[in-house]
Amino acid sequence: MAISQRTGSFTAFSAFLAILLMTGACDAPAPGPRVEPSAGGSEDPGRGPSSPSPTAASPDAPQVVGPAPRDLHDVDWAEVPVPGDFCGVPGLVRWNADGQAVATSRTWGTVRLILGREVQYGDTDGDQHDEAVVYVGCDDNGATQNTQLVASYVVFDRVGDNLAAIGTITPQQKSASYTTALVRADFEPGRIIVHEKWYRPNDSHCCPSGDATTFWSREGNHLTPGAPRITS
Repeated sequence: MAISQRTGSFTAFSAFLAILLMTGACDAPAPGPRVEPSAGGSEDPGRGPSSPSPTAASPDAPQVVGPAPRDLHDVDWAEVPVPGDFCGVPGLVRWNADGQAVATSRTWGTVRLILGREVQYGDTDGDQHDEAVVYVGCDDNGATQNTQLVASYVVFDRVGDNLAAIGTITPQQKSASYTTALVRADFEPGRIIVHEKWYRPNDSHCCPSGDATTFWSREGNHLTPGAPRITS
C-alpha cells in the first residue's frame, strides 16, 4: 500500500513537471535561422557585407596604348594609336599608311587627324629615360579653307612595361583668328616648356607674328598647364 502511494505521487509529480516544461517552451523565443556570411563580405552579421573598393580608373590616369620597349626612341610611332580627345574624337585613333585617320568629332563632325613626322624626346621625371612628345593635328577634312582646327602634342612615357599617353598638350595662348600653332617642346625636370605661335588681329594665314610659351608641370603622370607668357 505504501509503494502504491509513492508510485502515484511520483506519477503526479512527473505530470506536473511536464506541464511546467511545456508552458516554458511556449513562452521561450524560437531560435532564428543561422546567418551565413556573404561571399566576399564581412563575416560579422552585425556589420553587414563589406563594400568593395572602387576600381574605376581616374579620368586623369595614363592611357595604355600597348607594350613599351626599354627606350622610347625605338618606337615606331606610325603604329601607335593616340587618344583623340584633343579633337573631340572618343577612344584611340589608329593611323593609315599615310599617317592619317578620318573620324567623327563630337564638336566638329567629320574630321581628319594627322600624325606629325618629327618626335621630340626629353626626360622630365629624372629616371634617365626619355619621354616622347608626338605632334598630332586635326582639320575639317577639306570642308572649308580654314582647315586647321586643333594642334596638339601627345606625351608618352613608359609606365611599368606599358607605353602610355600621360597627357595631351594644346596651345594655351588664344589667337584673334585661325589656330595657334605649336613650334617645339623643351624638357626640364618636372615640366615641359611649349613654344607657341599665335595670330594677332592683322596677321595673314601664312604668318602668325606672336610668340608665347606655356610651362606644363608634371606631377606623377599628370600634366597641368600654367598661364601662357607672351614673349613677342
